[in-house]
Amino acid sequence: MSLEYRSFFNVNSGRIEAVLGGSYTVTAEGTKVFSASVPGLDSIEGSYEPGKYYVKDSEVKRIPDMPDNSFLTFDTLSEQDVDMRSLEDVKQQTWDEIKDLRYSLEFGDFEFEGNVYDSNLVSQGRIMGAASAGVNQVWTLADNTTVSLTASQLQQLYATLQVHIASVHERGRIARQLIFEAETKEEVEAVQL
Repeated sequence: MSLEYRSFFNVNSGRIEAVLGGSYTVTAEGTKVFSASVPGLDSIEGSYEPGKYYVKDSEVKRIPDMPDNSFLTFDTLSEQDVDMRSLEDVKQQTWDEIKDLRYSLEFGDFEFEGNVYDSNLVSQGRIMGAASAGVNQVWTLADNTTVSLTASQLQQLYATLQVHIASVHERGRIARQLIFEAETKEEVEAVQL
C-alpha cells in the first residue's frame, strides 16, 4: 500500500470539489485502486484546491481568477466567463449606475459663458440667491478663479443651471425607459446616460 492524494471532480462540470489523501493498492494488471471515494464524483491523481481547478479531457486546468466584485462565473464546459445575473438584476444594477452618474452630473459642474461653475447643493442655493438679489457680484468659479457678473448675467446663470439640471434628468428618464423596456442583457448594458 502507498499514500496518494486524489482530487474529486463533478463529472458534468469538471469542477474539483474535494481532495482526499489515502492509500491505494495496485492490481495484478497495474491499475491503482484508491481506498477512498466520494459518491457521484470521479477522481484524478494529485491535490488541487477545490473551486480553483477543473478537469477537461483528462487535463487539470486552473479556473481564472475573478475580481471580488465580479458578477461573472467561469463556465468550465465552454471555458468562458458567463454572466449569471437575471435580466431583472442587470436592469436594476444598470439603473442604479445611471442614477449615480446622473447625481454626479447634476451636482458636478456646468458651463456658462465659457466658464465652469460648481453645481453642488450649496452652489445651487447661492446661484438662486444671487439671481434673486438683482445686484452685480464677483463669482468664484469651479477652478477658484473669479469673474464679475451683472445682475442680468446672474439671472442667466440661474436659468442655465436649471437647464443643466433638467437636461440631466431628461437623459435619466430616457435611460430608465430604455433599460426597463430592454429584452436582453446586451440591450440593457448598451444604455448610456
